[in-house]
Amino acid sequence: MKEEERQRLVELLRKAIYELTGNYYPDERIRILEYKLERLLKRVHMNSTAPENVISSFMRTPENRKLLIDLMTVPETRFFREREQLEVLFDVLLKDKRQLEVASVGCSTGQEPYSIAMLMAKRGINGRVLGLDINEEVLRKARSGVYNLSQLKDIPEEYRGFVEVKGEFFEINPDIKRRVEFRYVNLIESETFEPLKCRCDVVLCRNVLIYFSGDSKRKALLNLKDMLRKGGILVLSSTEILGKEYHDLFKTVKAERFFFYKKREAEDDKSPCG
Repeated sequence: MKEEERQRLVELLRKAIYELTGNYYPDERIRILEYKLERLLKRVHMNSTAPENVISSFMRTPENRKLLIDLMTVPETRFFREREQLEVLFDVLLKDKRQLEVASVGCSTGQEPYSIAMLMAKRGINGRVLGLDINEEVLRKARSGVYNLSQLKDIPEEYRGFVEVKGEFFEINPDIKRRVEFRYVNLIESETFEPLKCRCDVVLCRNVLIYFSGDSKRKALLNLKDMLRKGGILVLSSTEILGKEYHDLFKTVKAERFFFYKKREAEDDKSPCG
């Protein structure tokens, strides 16, 4: 493939991913996109290398669209990421709660929702954790609850009773697994959020919205807001700040050194969340 064709293909791929998922690859992340494109082309035989034909081939069938999404959306994750922020959430903002519905959006292979379930179990909080992602492949791995032993170091000593070591792997114990449910969602497709409306007290969406901008980011935030019950809390990573252009959706709440975002309700709001 000529360099000019490759450049055109990268641009078309960037547009296709944005249309499918809302994720935008800015110029500074083009190298990552090029690397992923190489992997993609190795997995699928193409009759034509013309950029438009390559992209239309991926967009033509649900199977190929799924392959494209799965390869392009594999975020980094680990157990108890930003642990201090999670502890402030449960021990300060939610200290009197004994029943909670919590969602982890962009949950990848499940480390975050399982960490939340452990935090809740340790504090005697009942309820469910929803692990939500657009990538079906990582959701399958998450449901297994089996991880390489090298990841055990990320789990604090006092929480290791919630896992069982089995040779070179460890598995989340059945009690924690029962607390967690994994589902497919697309942050910019409102219909995938319909069953989740008004369901959650807390929604974590950490290090996900950094890949969104403009209309797709607002659409994603509207879907996250719709998931929350009245007074529900949105949690972003400690390095993310929700700009003023979204203050019609959420109001900022500070607890210790962290910012959280509470669902904003209009005075005449007649939503079913109550």
